[in-house]
Amino acid sequence: MIGIKLVLLSVFFSLSNQVWGQTRLGTDEFLMDVRRAEIATLAQLQSEMAGSDAVLLGEIHDNPRHHALRAQLLGEPALKQRNVVVEYLDAGQVVGAGDKLLSRLEQAGFDATGWQWPLHQPLIAVALDQGMAVYGGNLPRDQSRAVFKSRGNNLGAALQALLLHAPLSDDSLAALRREIDEGHCGALPAMMFEGMMAVQRARDAAMADEVMQHLPAVLLSGNGHAWKHLGVPHILAANRPGMRSLSVLFLEHGPFADAAAQAEWLQNWQGKADYVWVTPPVSRPDPCLSLQKK
Repeated sequence: MIGIKLVLLSVFFSLSNQVWGQTRLGTDEFLMDVRRAEIATLAQLQSEMAGSDAVLLGEIHDNPRHHALRAQLLGEPALKQRNVVVEYLDAGQVVGAGDKLLSRLEQAGFDATGWQWPLHQPLIAVALDQGMAVYGGNLPRDQSRAVFKSRGNNLGAALQALLLHAPLSDDSLAALRREIDEGHCGALPAMMFEGMMAVQRARDAAMADEVMQHLPAVLLSGNGHAWKHLGVPHILAANRPGMRSLSVLFLEHGPFADAAAQAEWLQNWQGKADYVWVTPPVSRPDPCLSLQKK
């Protein structure tokens, strides 16, 4: 930990603005190998992606830079010729042929308003232009409602089996509850937690199932589904022990006061990902204001 504090900022500045193939690490961004607690190079990330059966690329949904960066990664040799599974479409859907991208997506059930189109356009366009198959991975809305109402009991046998093989410890369940609570700004009624946790796990299982059906694969999803300790990687590891998966979270953070502050923040991601790619935050209204007024 002390070593990280002493060298992290100097290494960060020396490795920023990297270019590997068509992927560029901006001067105000950094890439961290969480497992080794050290700044990573794009070459290291590319090598690990190439050697993985499943690569999970997280996102903050409304950050255009995260989509642009992942679009660049999809164009690299390490990820070409893979299938793509996306959170933005329901499991069982596949993007068909056609001339207009949005029409092709909507025919597969894409909700352009809900996903704030065209935020994801560069990402999906790169995948389809390269001939990569794009499959849906999310739990359909009607099934999500049924899972919520039944607190997880009304879930298909195949997904139930995946979750039975990948139980969460009490500490992990508590962590999931905290994440859901924070994601709802502390405004979620206590009676809703069990149902919300069941839905989150069911969605993770649906995405894991689609990934396993379409290997080698890339999963494009929110960061919460790409968490190693709670999400899709946890389910993959439990159900396919020999499968190699790599979790890359795309996060936001402003300038750090010093190396110690940066190291402390990064320490929080230990065990949650293999890599974190950190970009500046985008300007957005405080999402908690509307919830706290209700």
